Amino acid sequence: MTKCFPLLALVASLSVQQPQLPPLLRDILGTRPDLRLLDPSIDLPGGYTIDEIRDFGYWPPWVVVDLDHDKRPDVVATVVKVTSQGTEFGVFAVHAQRPTTVHWIVQLSRHSLNGVAIDHPAVDTVMPLYCIECDSNPWFRWNGRSYEPGLYAVGDTISIATYERGQTLGTFARPTRKSKLIAKIESCTEAKVLQTQGSSYKTRWYFVEVQLSKPLRGWIPASFAAESECIG
Repeated sequence: MTKCFPLLALVASLSVQQPQLPPLLRDILGTRPDLRLLDPSIDLPGGYTIDEIRDFGYWPPWVVVDLDHDKRPDVVATVVKVTSQGTEFGVFAVHAQRPTTVHWIVQLSRHSLNGVAIDHPAVDTVMPLYCIECDSNPWFRWNGRSYEPGLYAVGDTISIATYERGQTLGTFARPTRKSKLIAKIESCTEAKVLQTQGSSYKTRWYFVEVQLSKPLRGWIPASFAAESECIG
């Protein structure tokens, strides 16, 4: 008779370390035998342990939250795929509205992940955890078609800054670079988003109000909302 005690012990250990799978996640993983949930004890040798990740508040490797604003809970998870070239890591979301569809936020790659968080601080933004004790993780938000990096919403407060070198920061009269620059703005000046336009990062513009001695309104491209330039 084949002994199965080691397998039973592993299953028992995992059941203790991870709570019960949300139905959306359980069902979609049932259709993807090539994928499984992140297990730091296997996938992150020499990295953070499950207990350490739990202490940071980032365990289990999924979060249940309404991401598409239909008032129904969705799920976002960190998964791995083991290939002959090594382990690949990714993050996907499954929406209650379309429970059989996987929306990839981070496509599978060899770049390791420690999990996923809801942050920034809105509860509909997804942050893949490339690192835990840092401020450099990117974040994504559902734009109605896909998960767009650094997508702000009406009412958000942003820091006006840019990665572009030699570019004058300021607000434009209309949402185009060919428009008149209304006023120059110092890097890391805060502004409130009043309106958005565009369907992707490359075409995204924000109509903002800058709180100076006299409130200033105008348009800025998405590349002028690089808040990580102001961290430090």
